[in-house]
Amino acid sequence: MEIKTSQGIHKSKGGLIRSFVATENGRIKEINISGDFFLFPEEAFFKIAGELKGIKAKREDIEHKIEEIYIRENIQSPGTSPADFTESIMKALEV
Repeated sequence: MEIKTSQGIHKSKGGLIRSFVATENGRIKEINISGDFFLFPEEAFFKIAGELKGIKAKREDIEHKIEEIYIRENIQSPGTSPADFTESIMKALEV
């Protein structure tokens, strides 16, 4: 049971996205996302991080979950998309 933690950084049109991701057995165990992007409503930020915990650490699964949360929570993020968040997370997972 190996836990791996790494960081990924991605620059979107809306700002820098920094992801710290810990994985265990191919799933996201912990995730922290920060940066200088805007996300409305602000509390949706916690929903994204919270709902990514436990899912498979695979691009398709991550992007699908973020897109689902964007729609359900009516998230607005000028210059930043679910694909941008996914890219930051994938960069952390590739380290």
